[in-house]
Amino acid sequence: VYGPSFQTIRGLQDSTGCRLDIDRGTTTLKLSGSAEAVANATAQIRALLEANRGFEMTIENSKVGSVYGKGGETLRSIQDRTGTQIDVSRGPTHATVSVMGSMEASQRARNMLQRAIDGEVELKPGEVAEEVELGSATAAVIGRGGSNVAELEKTHGVKINVRSELQKARIVGRAENVAAASKAIQAIAKPILDAEAAQKKADEQQAS
Repeated sequence: VYGPSFQTIRGLQDSTGCRLDIDRGTTTLKLSGSAEAVANATAQIRALLEANRGFEMTIENSKVGSVYGKGGETLRSIQDRTGTQIDVSRGPTHATVSVMGSMEASQRARNMLQRAIDGEVELKPGEVAEEVELGSATAAVIGRGGSNVAELEKTHGVKINVRSELQKARIVGRAENVAAASKAIQAIAKPILDAEAAQKKADEQQAS
C-alpha cells in the first residue's frame, strides 16, 4: 500500500481525495474523507491488495539467518531486485516469511528465498561453482562446529555450503580458488572414503 518512497499511498490520496493513515506499530489502515472518496479509495486498496497478495512460507528458525544474510543484505537484495515486500515473523521453532508483490515478482522472490535457504550463493561475474561428493566423509569435511569449512573458506577465498542431507559440498569463487578448495576437500574425504570402500570389499569377500 505504501509503495517505494510512499509513491503508492500518495498516488491513492491524490487520485481519490481520501486521507490514508497507518498507526505506528499496527497494520490497520485508516481512511478519512467524503463518503465517495472513502468508497473509491477502499475499492482501489482492495484491488491493490488482491493483485499483490503474494504468499507465505514457513521455515525453521535456524534458517532465518540465511534469509536475512549478513546485516540483512540478502533480504534487502531480494526485495530490491523483485520489488516485493518481505516480512519475517519468528515463532517458538519456526518462522513465517510473508511476501507481498505481484504474481510474477512473488515467484521470483520465492525462488531467490529458496536458494538463500538452501545456502546457494549467487555467482558474481568471474565466479564458478563446483559440487563435490562427500559421502561418509561429510562430518569430517565440516569439522567441529564448522571449523574445517571456515578454515577452507578463509584459506582459499571461497564460499562453501555443505548439504549434510545430500552429503555434498558446493564451492563458489574464482575458478583457481575453487579448484584449490576442491582439492583440499578431497584430501580430507579420500582417506575416509578409501577406508570405507576397503572395509566394504573385505566384508563382501568374507561373506562369500
